[in-house]
Amino acid sequence: MIPVDRLRRAASDLFGLFVFPMLVAALPWAVGLRLLKGLARHHRTFRVEADAAWVAANAHLPGMEADTWKTRYRLIRWVERADTYLTLTRTTGWWRRRVDVIGDWPAPAQAHLLLTFHWGAGNWVWKLLSEQGIGAHFLARRPVARDLGAGGLALSYSRLREWAFPRIGGRGAIYTGGSAARIEEALEKGASLVAMLDLPSSPSQQPTRVMLLGEPARLPARLLAVAAKQRVPITIFSCGFDAASGRRTLRMETLDASVDIESALARYAALLEACLREASEFWMMWHQCAAIFSVTGHTMAAE
Repeated sequence: MIPVDRLRRAASDLFGLFVFPMLVAALPWAVGLRLLKGLARHHRTFRVEADAAWVAANAHLPGMEADTWKTRYRLIRWVERADTYLTLTRTTGWWRRRVDVIGDWPAPAQAHLLLTFHWGAGNWVWKLLSEQGIGAHFLARRPVARDLGAGGLALSYSRLREWAFPRIGGRGAIYTGGSAARIEEALEKGASLVAMLDLPSSPSQQPTRVMLLGEPARLPARLLAVAAKQRVPITIFSCGFDAASGRRTLRMETLDASVDIESALARYAALLEACLREASEFWMMWHQCAAIFSVTGHTMAAE
């Protein structure tokens, strides 16, 4: 007999990863957004994650109202899941009409290092990058079931996302861990790379100290060294979400070609801080912030 808790986890994954987000994607976006907001108001969804994220966020950005913050945190988590299906079922033109672009697109004729954050819900960006002629790989840690859901069905969801990736404009994922040669090869061949640096780093990733939210933090800098070695331009972008209208915002800033590694990382941290001050509840790394703000024994990036 299947244990009750396994059935419960399977039912949770079936509803949360497949049934509900697919329903949202099948409806007109205005109706789907109302459903997403309605479910986000239920405290039982993402309860453990929202409570833990709130405690961490409030320690670094005190003074926010807890219930509103947690509701918006749950909302962006549901939006991210709905986007898995919206990116497959909506055209690039549909997305273009719903995204406000601030800044200039990188030139498509060469490889770029495109840096973003675990902030907002930005799976749609691959469609727009592809439309601009920018073919990019995604540098990511290989997902495990607990990253995505409660039980075994989460692995099926992970495989669905991996299958969908080249169909929404990406060139495929490059998973971290022994990937240095593949990263260099992709850049040498003119492919761009999308990566996120707002995560805990290990000594092998050449972490560098930066200032974030008025405190010293530590972010990995090895990828910036690869970009500098290959003279690859760096663009930092963020994928914002307006909870009232459901519109998205893509902000892009291409750094000067002469920028050094520490200055580039300091600029990355400054733009991340701007996102956190705008909507800290949209950051998916609060559960890792204790490690990010652990700063022993590394150089401080220029401010």
